[in-house]
Amino acid sequence: MILAAAFGAACSAPAPASLNAEINCKPEAQRLRARCTVALTERGTGRRVDGAAVTLHADMPSMPLSHHVRPVEARPVGEGLYQGSLELEMAGRWVISARVTKPVSDQFTRVLDVD
Repeated sequence: MILAAAFGAACSAPAPASLNAEINCKPEAQRLRARCTVALTERGTGRRVDGAAVTLHADMPSMPLSHHVRPVEARPVGEGLYQGSLELEMAGRWVISARVTKPVSDQFTRVLDVD
């Protein structure tokens, strides 16, 4: 039994060396709320990455440290896609960050203009 578990772990696919991410955010019905989708792919192969841990963050560069938007876990929705909704505090330009901590650590950003 132990040998089978060790053999299974040895045969699992290695973690990707690095990732690419595409972040798309769309407004929701509630004002100042955005649903963001992160598509993770393995750099080099383009394969979608499942089983990642992704957290969404929002910062307003024109007013650093003035806003406290709660980070949101982006939940997996299949095929390397992760989604979460951010509640922004005001209209303006925001920088949306997708922080990945599993299978590798990385961070990706996108500018979002909110009316």
